[in-house]
This record gives sequence, structure tokens and C-alpha cells, in this order.
Amino acid sequence: MARTVDPELHARRRTALIGAAAVLFAERGYDATPVAAIAQTAGVSSGTVFHYFGDKRGLFRAVFESDLPETRAMIARHRDAPDPLTAILDLVGELVTPALDPGAAGLVVEVVRQVGHDPLLADVLAEDERIVEDGLRHLLERARGSIDPELDPVSTATWVRAVVDSAYLYADNPRATAPVETVRTIVLRYLTGHRKESS
Repeated sequence: MARTVDPELHARRRTALIGAAAVLFAERGYDATPVAAIAQTAGVSSGTVFHYFGDKRGLFRAVFESDLPETRAMIARHRDAPDPLTAILDLVGELVTPALDPGAAGLVVEVVRQVGHDPLLADVLAEDERIVEDGLRHLLERARGSIDPELDPVSTATWVRAVVDSAYLYADNPRATAPVETVRTIVLRYLTGHRKESS
């Protein structure tokens, strides 16, 4: 007789493993983090990791896959806001806020190291980027009357995303204070600033 799967227990274990993996990968790095340490931190057996994720690389990928539903929901919340420029700045703030997590910079370093070894991870990151850039492009098109009319929404969305990503690279720099407010200000000035007249 087949074992009955408890979906709530399954979801709890999966969430615990992803959370433990994110912390340990950020602190120790991918290569120096054994599956046994992740399992112990999550309070499960090592076999559970392999059962749920296949291998350590699958678990590492799941850390980033788990963000996709939240990213979609975040974009959907801002998509039809009455003031698109304010929505862009609010969205930027939400995108930068996770950089305040002490482990953010370490996890970014590890994903840069590992993405070349895992095409499926590259696909996950590309999907996240597509969701965000499509959402930004939509808001930029709606905000045309409030921003520099010379800005192309497609390339501007890419640059806004690049500015947001830079907050993660400097997240552990003690001189890079107030990242949310700073990045919002940078984006606001980029979108509304006027180009100097050529002499």
C-alpha cells in the first residue's frame, strides 16, 4: 500500500530546507556547505534533501525558484497603480529591501559562481529578470507623461534593474548606508532628470 503524502508536512519541510540552505550557502558558500549540514539545520535527514530536490545543486536552484511566485505577485500589485511613477519607485524599494538581509551579498556571490555550472539555474534567473523587466517596462510606458520622454522603456527597464542589482553587490559595505532610499533617489533622478543641451 502506497504511503499517504501529507501536503502540509511536505511544504513545511521544503520551506525549512530552502531557508536553511539559503543561510548556509550565504555564510559558507556552495562548495563548503555539505547536504548533511543543511538537513541538520532544517531538522530533517539528509535523505529528505535528496528526496525533495534530487541533489545539492537542485536545492541551491530551489532557493531562487522559490522567489518567482513572490516576484510575480509583487509586479502584479504595482502593475495598474494609479500613479505609475510612484509605483516604479515603490517597486524599486521592494526589490532592494532584501539586500538589507545580512546574507544577501554572500548569496549573490554564490549565485554568480554557480550559474555557469547549472543551465537550469540560469533559466530561473532569466525568468526572474524577465518578470521584473516586463513589469518595469509596462509602468514606464504608462509613466511617459511623468518621466524624461527621451527614455526608451525597454532599455530603461534594464538599467533600472541594473541599479537595483547593484544594491546587492554593496549590501555588506558599511559605507553603503540607506540602500532603499538611495536607490529610489537614483532611479527618480534618472527617470525625471533633464539632459543638458548640447553646446
